[in-house]
Amino acid sequence: MLNYPYCACGESFIAANGDQIKASTQYFSDTGVLAMLCQHDIPIFLANMWTAGEKQFYVFALLDALIKHLPHRWRIGALYDIGCQIDQSLKKWDFLPEWSGRLEWGVSIFHAYGHQWTCQLWYHPRKNEIWGLSDGEGCEQFWSELQ
Repeated sequence: MLNYPYCACGESFIAANGDQIKASTQYFSDTGVLAMLCQHDIPIFLANMWTAGEKQFYVFALLDALIKHLPHRWRIGALYDIGCQIDQSLKKWDFLPEWSGRLEWGVSIFHAYGHQWTCQLWYHPRKNEIWGLSDGEGCEQFWSELQ
């Protein structure tokens, strides 16, 4: 286990538990959809989720698709409900080290308050200038507009 101050956040959220089943694969071939939106809340990529549970590889697949289309010198900010856990996985397993200098992780603002206080210090969008006034909740609004 890493000695990062935000390790305990994985225990606080259902989405951080990749084994948590929200939709049965017995009845559905797709169990959900993961969306990537730009800072203006315009959908860029969507991914069909086909496994039981919210697995991190969906996030990695969307990021990989995005990174292939951007110049190498660009920094990329990623606000995600459990961004701290994704960041921890990338560091713990030295997964995709070519991304490490380009990615800045944060937790969407309304989810930040459910995280451990040390995680809030590291990942709250108001604590890092890369986010400006973005709150990371455009995806929630995107889903509500689809109704």
